Amino acid sequence: MGEIGIAIRTEGLTKVYRIGIRGTHKGIGDLTMEVPEGLIYGLVGPNGAGKTTTLKLLLGLLFPTAGTGEVLGHPLGSSEYKARIGYVPDGPYFYDHLNAPELLRFYGTLFGLRGPALEQRIAELLELVGMADRAHFRVHEYSKGMRQRVAVAQALLNDPDLIFLDEPTAGLDPMGAIQMRNIVLDLRARGKTVFLCSHLLKDMEPMCDRVAIVSRGQLKLEGPIDEVLQAGAGYRVRTTGLSAETRAKVESAATEIVGPDEEGVVVVKAADQRQALEIAGLAAGDGSEILEVGPDRRTLEEVFIDVVEGQAGD
Repeated sequence: MGEIGIAIRTEGLTKVYRIGIRGTHKGIGDLTMEVPEGLIYGLVGPNGAGKTTTLKLLLGLLFPTAGTGEVLGHPLGSSEYKARIGYVPDGPYFYDHLNAPELLRFYGTLFGLRGPALEQRIAELLELVGMADRAHFRVHEYSKGMRQRVAVAQALLNDPDLIFLDEPTAGLDPMGAIQMRNIVLDLRARGKTVFLCSHLLKDMEPMCDRVAIVSRGQLKLEGPIDEVLQAGAGYRVRTTGLSAETRAKVESAATEIVGPDEEGVVVVKAADQRQALEIAGLAAGDGSEILEVGPDRRTLEEVFIDVVEGQAGD
């Protein structure tokens, strides 16, 4: 198996905006990160955290105040990589009087595509994003989800190696969000690198392979999604049939006890593996059924709140 390449690399990337005559605002500061090829990478943070600034720097739409970066092996802003990327902005705008094939045909010509090759590409992309059966609709008839899917098709016209998506599920209903997630997962299956920016954590968690949390212009946490969600979460024991007497015994070793739920399942949380095994032994000795002993896993929202609240207290 070949070595995994790096799609995006930044070192000390900083963007300071000037406000008025003397004022400044740091959009992003000292950002150092690497995005491996072939993964879905999520950049999350509250509004104003620096996500859009980072995205514009990577796209070459802004120039950094300090620091360096590369996209697909070329310096930030280089025309060498721009032909190999796709971009779906937050709230894409299209000409309302066109339908999907007309829209994609227009953008395709900007890439120099013509004739049968372009028509075949349009048909493939509309099928990919689930718009083939509604291709004749005019843009003014599109729902938000339909616009988002056509925007993804437009971003894929040049068969890019790297796709940037800004708030891809914002404003979508639950079904639309699921459909967008499936499209993103399909892009990864096709070997594409996907860079997502969003503040919608519940939508990001099931998609991302790696995640970075930014707050107030600073990178606060980064890593594989499983490690990020398990870090500091301890262990847990899921059991049924836990008696009141045994529950009282395990409380001294537990950090938290949740339940029972409507199915009678009690979740006992422990600080480490040793305590979790001790709790499981006590419960099993009482005749309780042990359903699971393993690392606990927080939600991305819980991790995010810890990080952002910690920043607020700095």
